[in-house]
Amino acid sequence: MTQHKIAMLTAGGLAPCLSSAVGGLIERYSELAPDAPMIGYLAGYKGLLQGNSIPVTPEVRRRAHVLHEHGGTPLGNSRVKLTNVADCVKRGLVKEGEEPLKVAASQLVKDGITILHTIGGDDTNTTAADLAAYLAANGYGLTVVGLPKTIDNDVIPIRQTLGAWTAADQGARFFENVVNEQSTSSRQLIIHEVMGRHCGWLTAATARAWRERLDAMAFLPSSTCRAATRTWTPSMCPSRTSTSRPRPSG
Repeated sequence: MTQHKIAMLTAGGLAPCLSSAVGGLIERYSELAPDAPMIGYLAGYKGLLQGNSIPVTPEVRRRAHVLHEHGGTPLGNSRVKLTNVADCVKRGLVKEGEEPLKVAASQLVKDGITILHTIGGDDTNTTAADLAAYLAANGYGLTVVGLPKTIDNDVIPIRQTLGAWTAADQGARFFENVVNEQSTSSRQLIIHEVMGRHCGWLTAATARAWRERLDAMAFLPSSTCRAATRTWTPSMCPSRTSTSRPRPSG
């Protein structure tokens, strides 16, 4: 029976799931293979190329649930493509004449890794596929498992990427907190810009999440007082969350 040693790394852009994904992997392996050693490569593929890693200690295993409460990543990120040889050489990650894929494969063997988890988006998992193909073609007995992470939710054929729903929910919550600032001025326009790459999913999901939160809000029949006319005029004004909710003058 193979004695496994597991490694993981986070790479690419930010998403509100990296820390939780690391915590979830540690928890699951602690259930399925409690004796299997685990390490994390620091700063993504950069750490893999440099052999820079940290062990998952028994204390971290016991308290891995804490990672679900934090953003960011406990391992650090970088944007490195193992197939971009010139960039890896320029950044000092490999020497002139070295092949980054071979350097990464050799480091995995040196560390005794049998399973590598790559947590990232399009570039991260494309690189993971390149690494897996290289390992298979050159007789390395390693497995690479990609976990799709991106707030854009545009990794085909994955229906739901890590971090996407949280990003949409937080975008809706942010808009909820600022939308009624328009009531403080008669000449004000609030534009809520939601990022996305080649896909409009995040914008649509944020709008839908906002609509659902709006339906659950309590409103007064008419809730804005115009000081000039001393009359109440209808407006969208939630009875909670807004720190600048107007009151009638006088």
